Amino acid sequence: MSDLAKLVGDLPELPGVYLWKDEAGKIIYIGKAKSLRKRVSSYLSRKELDSKTEDLMNHARDLETIVTNNELEAVILESTLIKQHMPKYNIALKDDRRHAWIRVDLNKEYPVFEVTRDVAKDGANYYGPYGSTRRLDRFLDSARKFIPIAMCKSPEAVKRECTDYYLGRCAGPCKEHVPREEYRSMVEQMRLYLEGKEAQLTQAVKKEMDKAANNLEFERAARLRDRLKDIEIVMRKQKVFDVAEIDKDVLGISRTEQAALVEMLIIRTGRLVGTDHFYFELSMDTTDSEVLSSFVKQFYFKLPQVPDEILVPVEIPEMEQLGDWLSQNRAVPIKLYLPAEGKANELVKMANANATRSLRRILVLGDRDEDIVDEGVKQLKEALGLTRAPFHIEGFDIANIQGTDPTGSCVVFVNGQAANSSYRMFRVRVKETPDDYAMMSEVVLRRYRGVLEEGGVIPDLIMVDGGKGQLSAALKALDQLGLEYLPVAALAKKEEIIYTQDNMDGIALPPESQGLRLIESIRDEAHRFAQRYHHILREKRFTGSILEEAPGIGPKRRAALLNAFGSYEKVRSASVEELAKVEGMSQKTAEALKEWLDKDEIA
Repeated sequence: MSDLAKLVGDLPELPGVYLWKDEAGKIIYIGKAKSLRKRVSSYLSRKELDSKTEDLMNHARDLETIVTNNELEAVILESTLIKQHMPKYNIALKDDRRHAWIRVDLNKEYPVFEVTRDVAKDGANYYGPYGSTRRLDRFLDSARKFIPIAMCKSPEAVKRECTDYYLGRCAGPCKEHVPREEYRSMVEQMRLYLEGKEAQLTQAVKKEMDKAANNLEFERAARLRDRLKDIEIVMRKQKVFDVAEIDKDVLGISRTEQAALVEMLIIRTGRLVGTDHFYFELSMDTTDSEVLSSFVKQFYFKLPQVPDEILVPVEIPEMEQLGDWLSQNRAVPIKLYLPAEGKANELVKMANANATRSLRRILVLGDRDEDIVDEGVKQLKEALGLTRAPFHIEGFDIANIQGTDPTGSCVVFVNGQAANSSYRMFRVRVKETPDDYAMMSEVVLRRYRGVLEEGGVIPDLIMVDGGKGQLSAALKALDQLGLEYLPVAALAKKEEIIYTQDNMDGIALPPESQGLRLIESIRDEAHRFAQRYHHILREKRFTGSILEEAPGIGPKRRAALLNAFGSYEKVRSASVEELAKVEGMSQKTAEALKEWLDKDEIA
């Protein structure tokens, strides 16, 4: 202790961060100080130390300090070092989830909305946090149905439309399916939607709708009219908590002897747009004030954007000072306060109640939100007699209208929710008279042959649209691949009867069953996806634009091929030698095109 006293006596009276280390040189506590000498000296007095600090000093053998320019820099550095070293005696966030955010860089030519777990002060806009990626994916899927913005990283660099375009959840700026000005308008609308600015959003859409009508663009005006209706319905569902339309985070807390959970209600422009929670492991003698103070420092100081108000359930140390520090470089100061009464106090009580439920769920179930099995998944396990819950389900359907351009779809649901990025589309190769059973067998075979070759995920359950015939076709394909053990279910139309290999008499679930609703959702999504792709494919074949998806074929070569052969079907039936004779084509390009035409699949 005398050696430590010498170190402390030599410290400057400047702001900075101090790090206590044990005998092995391991960092056991990190703190910040307005004056390093004054703050650290208080540890050596041994007077009025709480039990935790006294235990800390019984193990402290060395000290390291870092001088900063001001106290704010010390706070930020303290938070960063705590997260990096997770010292034993600090209150550190133990939640292993990295919270998700929606990021958009408006400076890009084609701004895209991406989900990220890394937040930086890089000039981009961030929306969140979202503790459950399952909830975030569901939220974005819903929003993109009426505002189809892109979520790929570089639209200008992609070679062809992605699955989201065929699903109608992306306007396709990558292939210029939407004018740049119109796409930028969609980006602004999505930004307003994420910020909960209903009045500004509806005004912007109405303006675009009127402009389209005046320009006689009636189809676009109709789409904007439908978008406006969707926005009004969705925004109406978001409960208004503050008519003043102030952005605020409301914090609540719940405790046990060994854990604490901070709940956050995220309110933007007066509307509750989301919730999240943050988990701590700590001793009972750590006060709620200490927990919340540590949370504010570790969470908010790294964010590029902070709400106008942060409401807390108890007084915390340096509350006014923390608000001042967070307000740096802001025109409007951030208010960090404990509400005494009124609506704000009711919001804090609501956050506390949610914190209690969230902490109980974590401690009882031992899981985070995204790990909790969907009720529909549980019911399907019981109804179909499966040995494990069908967490990963893949659904198939065939679109075959008048025997032309038959297509197959494979949709993926994980824990009861659509995983759009995993969807696959197939151009059916069957040449004979249309045969739904043969087509189903082909698509299932091609899907899981690819999964086996690529080392992909084998589903817990396969669902096909149809009855016993489609079920038998799928089982036949799986048998060829040695996957006959996979459970398969077929959902017959109208009667909504489920057939399986072990129950060919059929299983009828109650209409209100969540298991039935889930499998109906998968069937309907597979049907919708197959039909949509079928219509797009027919249009592309008619115009010949489908050729541009082939390797090495651009607009000029496509035009030359169509001029030479007259139609896409004649190009497809041409030999390599015939293709190579077309102006602009080489032998190598012709061979690559022929291989692509024979394969004739998007996956």
